[in-house]
Amino acid sequence: MRIRRSGRFENELGEVIDYIAKDKKSAAKAFNRSLQSAIETLTDHPNKGRPNDDGYRELVHKGYTVPYLIDGDNIVILGIFNQNQWSNE
Repeated sequence: MRIRRSGRFENELGEVIDYIAKDKKSAAKAFNRSLQSAIETLTDHPNKGRPNDDGYRELVHKGYTVPYLIDGDNIVILGIFNQNQWSNE
């Protein structure tokens, strides 16, 4: 399987990284590395994330939720959020 990251995910991740970096830049870099590693594990275990009623799955990593779709041979990373309600619109 192949991982595809949506533009929305990239934008939301940038906001998360910027927010973490305001406190400590090294923590932001470490979070990004660990998140990317967690996402890469989906290639071998695509059903790892919990199912959602909207038809996608959710990977939870350090308090952040990463919604994703399994689309044939692709895993599409849709976004990232923490505590707020994410909408697939």
